[in-house]
Amino acid sequence: MPNFSRIVTMAYLRILERPPDPGGLANFNQLMNGGLTEAMMREALLRSAEYAQKNPDSGRGTAAKRKGGARTGLRGGKGATRRKTR
Repeated sequence: MPNFSRIVTMAYLRILERPPDPGGLANFNQLMNGGLTEAMMREALLRSAEYAQKNPDSGRGTAAKRKGGARTGLRGGKGATRRKTR
């Protein structure tokens, strides 16, 4: 069974600016072994009450309002064109 402790710890440090508590670390490690993705785990931290409390201007912890905005990988915006579909 893989150990996701390093990934979980890095996400906690980056998002909540603290190391994970033992219960949170164990819980996310178990969930990730059950199929939870890293992105889903990070989203859970961003939507947590703790993140919202530490970042009151963040719009309830949504990724789009986080430092620098969200990076979706989508192309578009001004000058974007759409292809016609048949």
